[in-house]
Amino acid sequence: MELVSEDSVGRYLAHDVIGALIEKTHDSRLDELTCQKWLRQSAPKRLIFERLYGDLLFTTKGLRVLDIGGGVTCLSRILSERHDYNLVDLMVHAGDGEVEQALEATRKIAVHVMDWYDYIPVGGYDVIIANDLLPNVDQRLDLFLQRFLRAAREVRLSLTFYPDLRFYKTRRENAEEILYMLAWDGEVTARVLEKYAEYIIEPDFGLFAENNASVFPNGRQVCLVRLRGGLN
Repeated sequence: MELVSEDSVGRYLAHDVIGALIEKTHDSRLDELTCQKWLRQSAPKRLIFERLYGDLLFTTKGLRVLDIGGGVTCLSRILSERHDYNLVDLMVHAGDGEVEQALEATRKIAVHVMDWYDYIPVGGYDVIIANDLLPNVDQRLDLFLQRFLRAAREVRLSLTFYPDLRFYKTRRENAEEILYMLAWDGEVTARVLEKYAEYIIEPDFGLFAENNASVFPNGRQVCLVRLRGGLN
């Protein structure tokens, strides 16, 4: 486990390998994609990307990789060229035509525009990744691990939580109801994750109780977690 901190971002920026790779593989057709902008503008996001995808971009080849909610950037093409790479994403940050444009620019990577809960894994995967999704955007962390741990050799997560009170006013799509969603804090996140402690590589649940300065403008904390999957 690793908590993204000012120190870790500072050490990463001494060799910003993701930033350098983005510049090397620049494609103007992708400049307006939201995920591409986030990656270019945020050093903490590039650090997280390096931790979750770095070996897939620079060293390993030929793996079966399932990316849940990872979005499309200029680095998606590299992932699809080096690996059997599948992306499951609702593409909520892409406007009209952007999905098709992105797929053309990235040589038509395998994208499944759907909720991961409706995606049925075919065979097993060497690596399954969920970046910037759980549990703040999607609180189904427990369900996610129940489904995908058994389908992978390794699961990699970036988990977002808030040390202070945070909630959102939302509207149901299939009913005339207003819902209030309470963002998870470190205690709740750790409590769910502890159920899978035997799978976690180098567990350190104390990280969820630390009161470190956030490296993000909205005050969130991000913990990086790797788990051994059931295919080992």
